[in-house]
Amino acid sequence: SFYNWDNNTAVCNSSPNYQVIADNPEGLLFKYKRDRKILNVDSKVQPGDNSTRTPIQTELYIQAVIFDHISRRKT
Repeated sequence: SFYNWDNNTAVCNSSPNYQVIADNPEGLLFKYKRDRKILNVDSKVQPGDNSTRTPIQTELYIQAVIFDHISRRKT
């Protein structure tokens, strides 16, 4: 997902691992396809089960964040 602050446009693409949920009242969400856990990118709430949010300080971007999700695969 990428948000361009200059022209106020967002680009979100699903991947082999994540499904983008863009039409949710809570905002932009990602669902990990293997364990079906939801990743919430809203900075005001927890990112979700087995997930962490790490802000990155950079002079290149206004905001950069890395989300890490640990998959709990059923055996």
